[in-house]
Amino acid sequence: MTQSSIESQSPFTSKRVLALATVTLLAGWSLSAIAPESEPVEPLSELASEAKTYEIDLSHSGVLFKVRHLGLSWCWGRFTSFEGSLTYDEKSAGCSIEMSIDPASLDTASEGRDKHVTGADFLNVAQFPEAGFRSTKVTAGEDGALQIQGVFSLHGVEKEVELEAQILGQGDRGERFGERIGFEGSLRFNRRDFGITTYPDSAVGDEVEVIIAIEGKLK
Repeated sequence: MTQSSIESQSPFTSKRVLALATVTLLAGWSLSAIAPESEPVEPLSELASEAKTYEIDLSHSGVLFKVRHLGLSWCWGRFTSFEGSLTYDEKSAGCSIEMSIDPASLDTASEGRDKHVTGADFLNVAQFPEAGFRSTKVTAGEDGALQIQGVFSLHGVEKEVELEAQILGQGDRGERFGERIGFEGSLRFNRRDFGITTYPDSAVGDEVEVIIAIEGKLK
């Protein structure tokens, strides 16, 4: 075919190409118009973790401590006034805890000792009326075990500590009690790190263990 023949047919060829492109475009538009809509995406709130927050039931919970006396035995005590909440996600074992403790509520079963420990030699509650714990990071183990890193505040000082904890149980306990959770953990600290330096370790142990036992009720 000569060059002149090709040039004479080029307008026809261009029109045919244009027509085919138009048909293809219209066909694609028609198919998309009648195609079924994709399933709606589930809202993010629906996919979020099922974390539940429980308020501490003071009458079924306790904050206890123990410290060595004369290097021989344990001297036990407790705090009777505290409050806070525990958030737990059973699926991911995600957990957070925050609680405040009134150090003036200390009870060691000895009125004279209570007065001494809450005084200037130890807790000095007149100057430092607040104590507590708040979690910052949680690592889940097996069978409900939790390693909880957090900040413990006492005697006007805040320090990072680790709470070794366990979820003891969780569930609905009927109309009277509602949905509840059981939690227990313990942490250890050196009292001198918190500025409580009176008396040598041979008289009053430097290491103090705090046991936190909580029964929480779903908010």
